[in-house]
Amino acid sequence: MPEGVMGAVWAFCWGVAAASGSLVGAILGLITNLRHRSIAAFMSLGAGVLLSAASFKVASEALILASAASTVGGILAGAATFSIANAALVTARDRKRCGECKSQPSEADAPGSGTAIALGTALDAVPEALVLGVSLRTGGPDLALVMALALANLPEAISGTAGMRLASRSSTYVLSLWSGTTFGTAATTALAFYFLSDLGPDATAILKAYGAGALIAMTAETMIPEAFHNGPRYSGVLAAAGFAALILLSEFAR
Repeated sequence: MPEGVMGAVWAFCWGVAAASGSLVGAILGLITNLRHRSIAAFMSLGAGVLLSAASFKVASEALILASAASTVGGILAGAATFSIANAALVTARDRKRCGECKSQPSEADAPGSGTAIALGTALDAVPEALVLGVSLRTGGPDLALVMALALANLPEAISGTAGMRLASRSSTYVLSLWSGTTFGTAATTALAFYFLSDLGPDATAILKAYGAGALIAMTAETMIPEAFHNGPRYSGVLAAAGFAALILLSEFAR
């Protein structure tokens, strides 16, 4: 495992791989016209994948290294931090949303709404970047986790792009937003990897639990509502399939 600046560059590259689903999803959202039910189905799968990553890949590893009390405390602290930050976006109703879930105003109708969307998108990416950065520092690259994050980002970007198109936002705006999210996530991953080099196992475990809690809160507050809003009746099965898919990916990646 490389260290120092080269280690940060290495972590950045893995961050780009994990966040690449956002940019691919944005492009698909611009060139296709998927129906809401199709987007909701993909979102259900993505939500299941992220919940599996938070529990199966992150929280369970934290529990091995730290006590149950520390793990639970870290999870709740991470979830609370995300929820408070999300609530602080007083224009959260203007955040990225698929068109049929919740319409976005155009910049002309609501000046500053574009900034709210950008901030909300950036906030959603932080838990993933933290989880990946800690994972890279403690165990090296986890291909299953990287693939899971990339797959989960795909429907989220398709959904967000669909809402932005209905709000008459330009392709340049959409691609700039998701490109910034992709490389911003990678940069946050690199920073997390770089600054965690001196942490002991207990602190690392608590930070893992913190990231898991933030990831769970992000999934519950931003993905699940869209996944189940007028989605297919079998959305729960799709979410379970996404959860199980990560377990299979982990087995194949061994």
